[in-house]
Amino acid sequence: MKLHQLSLFCAIVENGTIAAAAKKLNCVPSNITIRLKQLEDQLDTKLFNREKNRLLITPQGRILYRNAKDLLERSMDIKKLFNKNAEVQGFFFIGALDGVLSAHMPSYIVNHRIKHPKVELNIRSDNSLSLERDLLDGALDLIICDGPIEHPLLSSSLAFKESLVLIVPPSLPETITLSLLETLDLYTFRKSCSYRHQIENWLSSNHVTPNMVLEMESYDVITACVSAGLGFSLVPESILEKQSLCKHDVQTIKIPELNTNDVFFVWRKSDDKSDLISDFISESVS
Repeated sequence: MKLHQLSLFCAIVENGTIAAAAKKLNCVPSNITIRLKQLEDQLDTKLFNREKNRLLITPQGRILYRNAKDLLERSMDIKKLFNKNAEVQGFFFIGALDGVLSAHMPSYIVNHRIKHPKVELNIRSDNSLSLERDLLDGALDLIICDGPIEHPLLSSSLAFKESLVLIVPPSLPETITLSLLETLDLYTFRKSCSYRHQIENWLSSNHVTPNMVLEMESYDVITACVSAGLGFSLVPESILEKQSLCKHDVQTIKIPELNTNDVFFVWRKSDDKSDLISDFISESVS
């Protein structure tokens, strides 16, 4: 069944005869007669009783007319959704690293909501590997993660410059030795976290083994433990600037090999011309 068939049927009901409907639609009556017969065959229902030159709508025809009219009106509303002059709208799924989402994105998300109130944003945090997998699977439209991403199906552009710092207890001397780190616990996110890969590789290359490696997927908890003198961690510098973490006193050390970790917008190449994606990126970098 096609919308065109329902449109012809409604025209017959509203104009009283096939001839009048044909004149209204600027087509030949035989075409409408054929389409009406096809519709009745598809529904296995008589929609009109034929009496000489008249068509009398049946009870089944009346219920079809009511529903068909509503369906046609809704189809017109659907077309209006994507009118060039209409407001941008859609369901937009975004994923980001936890630190990025907390430190960089709030003001941009607010600005985007004000600019595009009909776009329904759905935002969640995860690690880079999970975000990239969900992006490729179509569960996310845009991700903000470590990069740049080199993948034949993905495009990326720089989102934020991010610096990483080693945080250690404030009670330690200003000059931290590698052997001193071996007496402390390393606090980090799960093994899929890129920051964990970086700090573990750096420690390994310097033959340093922490007392323990403890997974704690909360920067607040990590920073509190470091402040209490229990361990150390590698975190984005922007995280330390958050108001919620200022209450924790920690000592920061910049390690040249671990200093930079830029963050990128990543999307599917098939969405290169998506207005939603380009608008969100332009809003974030403006």
